[in-house]
Amino acid sequence: MKTALGTLLAGLLIALPAQAWEVGEFRHGMSRAEVDQALKTWNFSKTLSVGNDGLLVYDPPSHPAGRRFLFTFCNGSLVAFDQEVSPAFRHFVIIASNYANLYGNPLKVIPDTSVIASGEKSLLAMFWRKGADYMGVKYVLYPSSEQLSMTWQISNNCWQAPR
Repeated sequence: MKTALGTLLAGLLIALPAQAWEVGEFRHGMSRAEVDQALKTWNFSKTLSVGNDGLLVYDPPSHPAGRRFLFTFCNGSLVAFDQEVSPAFRHFVIIASNYANLYGNPLKVIPDTSVIASGEKSLLAMFWRKGADYMGVKYVLYPSSEQLSMTWQISNNCWQAPR
């Protein structure tokens, strides 16, 4: 009886889907080649490698879509995806409120202020956790602009998530 129960329990655990974020065609664990292939249908204006582990794809400011994605890889696998959205503090509040309604209080809040070449930079980031996944929203205020992005991350061996 105990063996049958143990086998049933093990089978149920194996059958559970793995926790991994998926945003559109992009999902945790994809290789760089798989991301490149999926991006072909998006027709971004620019593609830029960021170090050995990042890929930035974007449209110029004059483009009506104004899309901007950042993919971060660890040991050849996709571990983080950032999508910029129209920067406005109001949008930050809406996104954070939606996440709080779905996932409860944030797991981590990062307030940071620093000085960069053009002046003061202020960051407010909030992260929630669901299984092994981290979902977050980041709002950055620069001296002459602002940036708002949604991020999806998973723990990895290259850096501590969430960041």
